Amino acid sequence: MPTFNPRKALLLTALFAATTAGLPASAAPVYFDNDSGASGVVDVYVDGQLVFDDVFADSAMMFPRELARGKHEVVVTPFYLKLGQGDVMRASVNVSDDRAYTLRLAPDKEELALKLSAGHQPQQ
Repeated sequence: MPTFNPRKALLLTALFAATTAGLPASAAPVYFDNDSGASGVVDVYVDGQLVFDDVFADSAMMFPRELARGKHEVVVTPFYLKLGQGDVMRASVNVSDDRAYTLRLAPDKEELALKLSAGHQPQQ
């Protein structure tokens, strides 16, 4: 009959704590859709970190990136330029809870707009 081993329990607890220590306390899956043919291929930075790269015009990302709750600075750049060198669009977005979101670059009247909306509805 197996017996309780406190060392194993302590080791498993420490291992679990170490693997989850770097994760945000609360994060939401965020998808990116590039609904603008005029934008060309783009990269998307969130808070200065590249999160989506080489996103073709009129395409959507199949896999989301996790973003922590709160305000984030989003910058869309041409894929061949670094952040801050000819940015296509810059906006602040707010992730308010853990549900899925879609960040969409799309024409709005005569300009491009970057909008965060709840839910994930892939392009048709």
